[in-house]
Amino acid sequence: MNKTTTPAAGELFEAAPAEAGALKSLDRQIEQIYGQHGSARLLDADGHAIEIPAAALRAFRLVVRRMADGEKLALLTHEEELSTQQAAELLSVSRPHLIKLLDRGEITCHKVGTHRRVATAAVLTYRAKRDAERHEKLDELARMGEELPGGYR
Repeated sequence: MNKTTTPAAGELFEAAPAEAGALKSLDRQIEQIYGQHGSARLLDADGHAIEIPAAALRAFRLVVRRMADGEKLALLTHEEELSTQQAAELLSVSRPHLIKLLDRGEITCHKVGTHRRVATAAVLTYRAKRDAERHEKLDELARMGEELPGGYR
């Protein structure tokens, strides 16, 4: 990607292995600056400073930290529509499984011609609900294990 190209919606960003050390160092520097000042500024080539809005700084911190941890990132807006493949990837499920969820109405979608489109917000809502249910069930299993004679240790 050159300097003037705007990234495509849902484009994956992945750091090259050679960038890992620089990202970890940048993550530490951002954490230190944020911890000491709670804000940061960018300097242009002429030395003019511009304050980074707090929300943008928090997002930048998250992006740098996740990339430093070797994760791939895709930036999406809540209003964005996803293909079924993109939605499946966001949920870490197969596309056929996602289609079953759509057919059962567990996630809303609409058709554009013959293609289904899924709102990012609908996918994120489903993921949050699914994750909460998983945590509930795991907590219940842990409680059941503790109630067994001798308890779970």
